[in-house]
Amino acid sequence: MDDLLKDFLQEATEHIDATSVELLRFEKDQTDPALVASLFRHIHTIKGSSGFLSLPRVARLTHATETLIGRLRDGATATSAHVSLILAAVDRLSMLLLEIARNEVEPEGDDKALLTQLEQGAASLRPNATLAPQDANPPAMAPQAASSSETLSSLGARLSDTVRVSVGVLDRLVGIVSELVLTRNQLLELSSAGDDEVIKAAVQNLSSVTGDLQDAVMQVRMQPVERLFATLPRLVRDLSLELGKKIELVTLGGDTELDRQVIELIRAPLTHIIRNAADHGIETGAERLALGKPEAGRIRVSANYDAGQITIEIKDDGRGLDREAIKAKAIALGLGTKESLARMSDADIFEFVMLPGFSTAQSITKISGRGVGMDVVRDNIQSIGGAVFINSAAGKGSTVILRIPLTLAIAPALILSCGRSRFAVLQMAVIEVVGVGEGFDHHIQLIHDAPVLRLRGDALPLVDLADVLDLDAPDDAPRRDGFAVILRVGGVRFGLLVETIADVQEIVIEPLSGPLARIGVFSGQTILGDGGVALILDPAAIIESMGLDNLAAPARPAPAALLAPEREKTRIILLRAGGGSLKALPLSLVMRIEEVTADRFVPSGDGYAMLYEKRLLPVFPAATDMRLDASRDYPILVLAGAGQATAIVVDEVIDVVEEELSFQKKGADPRIIGTVSMNGCIVDVLDVAYFIEMADPGVLTRGVNQRPRVLLVDDKQFFRDMLAPVLLAAGYEVTTAASGREALELAARGLRIDAAVTDIDMPDMDGYALARALLQTPGRADLPIIALAPQKTAKALEVATLCGVRALVGKFDRRALVETLGALLDGVAASGEQIERRIMAEAAA
Repeated sequence: MDDLLKDFLQEATEHIDATSVELLRFEKDQTDPALVASLFRHIHTIKGSSGFLSLPRVARLTHATETLIGRLRDGATATSAHVSLILAAVDRLSMLLLEIARNEVEPEGDDKALLTQLEQGAASLRPNATLAPQDANPPAMAPQAASSSETLSSLGARLSDTVRVSVGVLDRLVGIVSELVLTRNQLLELSSAGDDEVIKAAVQNLSSVTGDLQDAVMQVRMQPVERLFATLPRLVRDLSLELGKKIELVTLGGDTELDRQVIELIRAPLTHIIRNAADHGIETGAERLALGKPEAGRIRVSANYDAGQITIEIKDDGRGLDREAIKAKAIALGLGTKESLARMSDADIFEFVMLPGFSTAQSITKISGRGVGMDVVRDNIQSIGGAVFINSAAGKGSTVILRIPLTLAIAPALILSCGRSRFAVLQMAVIEVVGVGEGFDHHIQLIHDAPVLRLRGDALPLVDLADVLDLDAPDDAPRRDGFAVILRVGGVRFGLLVETIADVQEIVIEPLSGPLARIGVFSGQTILGDGGVALILDPAAIIESMGLDNLAAPARPAPAALLAPEREKTRIILLRAGGGSLKALPLSLVMRIEEVTADRFVPSGDGYAMLYEKRLLPVFPAATDMRLDASRDYPILVLAGAGQATAIVVDEVIDVVEEELSFQKKGADPRIIGTVSMNGCIVDVLDVAYFIEMADPGVLTRGVNQRPRVLLVDDKQFFRDMLAPVLLAAGYEVTTAASGREALELAARGLRIDAAVTDIDMPDMDGYALARALLQTPGRADLPIIALAPQKTAKALEVATLCGVRALVGKFDRRALVETLGALLDGVAASGEQIERRIMAEAAA
């Protein structure tokens, strides 16, 4: 292609892009004369260049468009139809430029109909009456000359600061820098093995310069997300007209920069999400007014940096996802049963919309409804190492969050070894590395023959990389010892077992060849500093190959049994007491377990008593048919709650397991709260509240109607299962909620609430926001609210106090929770800190 024509096409494309953006700004605010002048200059510049290059169609079209914009510059007021007419001309210009780029000549044909509309549009515009007579009919060439002068001046200034470089040259430059990075890594390894300090200093200097060059070249490839956002106003405007809805678009974080390649890859997914929001999410104007919402719907697109990644959030204020319609569609497609779906969280339910062919639309439109799209969105985002999350609240709108890497060319990675081979995993997916086995604090446990790692209270599934890749471990390497690389993919965390962690390097990501690409668990390859080749692991593919992907959401249609989500499990002590079924008790309700000789038990009432820590401890048999043998020792379980020490005696402690407490039958025995099935065995779960009441009838004798009701709010089933029995045993009625929104709905329905206990870290609405909302509801301005935090810090306590929270308690400190709650409800004039100091003093004593 002729260089002059190529330069014209590049410049004309920039002017057209700028015209589209500025036109939409002009439509909202026609009082800015500089904006109209800028529009005129863009079109006039294309017109002048097209005449020079003998492009008559482009010249005629730009001349007619220029005439119409000239009327606006003279002070006429445009309607939406005029703006649409100019946009149609811009679209036609874009088409002509595309054909010229393909064939290097202007396509045949004419634009008679569009030219006629432009002429009629210009004729329909009249200058405002405020214009002076001499301004109403300005000389034809004067503004053109001025505009040409301004355009050339602007263009000259711009060209003096910038140089156009083709994408091919940039990609080649990145490739050269990538090779330089590999050479730098090799030199670093060689110099570290020697003793020549001069060489080491030179290599270190080379490494520093290489790093600076790498940063500079990568910066050249980085573009502001504003380039991506610039096309969205036109998209939303067209959707608004087509759907007959008023829709506003708000974009934030346009200065956030991304790799050019990543921007192009996410353009289509972002467009589809916005089309879905406009079609499915935003209600019609009449519906919104009836619901008390503003007539115009709003779509907000924001971008920001987050730990080496970028987060793009697309949020609308429409009707939100229809949870029940999604469940009905899932059942119809055989993706789950009514019972299994009822146990799913909202996040799990919303994941269904990203399955292929899944759509709840009642009719097919030109915009959406065919069930094609969200699965492609997820696949496209995951293909570049990203993830997609969906949040929604009925009547409030939906939010789609895209987490994507900043660049696909060079990235920091963890180099690990397994079975005499080395592999790389991108650091953006790594949470931490934990040593396991002999010599380390963490050990692998087996639950139902599956390896798990207990890490700070969470049970993480483990995947042995040697098993995934069918690798033979060295003879001297003990299996299942080494390191667990904790990875996160979407909402799933898991550990990857490897033998050693070799290094952390910046690697150059290269695509895989055909045979390797078909293996499925690798996302690329790289060359290490010593010249060796390492394959880059794909964590998402690994969890899918090992069947762990259903921990977060189903990746594709599957039998209902496979799609039933795993509820959060509770640690349970299995016990044997008497001759009946096994007994069980949540471990969280047990303060300690001790072996005690039977001769220490003294019969007392329906149970026993013993001297324990210089005070009398009530002890009750876990089963009515238990007979104590004075010649043997018995385990006693000292229970937590109510400030009254109570213990249960059993025949044997069998094991501690993790199971979900899903009661299938209520026990007739008052000692039994319900019956569950564990590994094919019938297990009776003991009722802690019964034993505490037996020890101190005064705890629960206030009467059901008089017992204070506590609203317990936590998004984790585990903590609700752990804390609700503690509060029940302390003499309170307990109502649980899985989110702040659910808690507010309960309050709005008139639920009596005497106190609230809420986790501070919850999605959608955190505990601080919930506290403020509860205190603003009628009649609850003085509601005692306790916040639960993983750790008590001065900053957290300060924020909680500002939100109206009375006290802050550690999430695992059950005794402090009961004490603090009792003090608040009894009207003790003590702050949370005073209560905590009193508890600590008692513990120390």
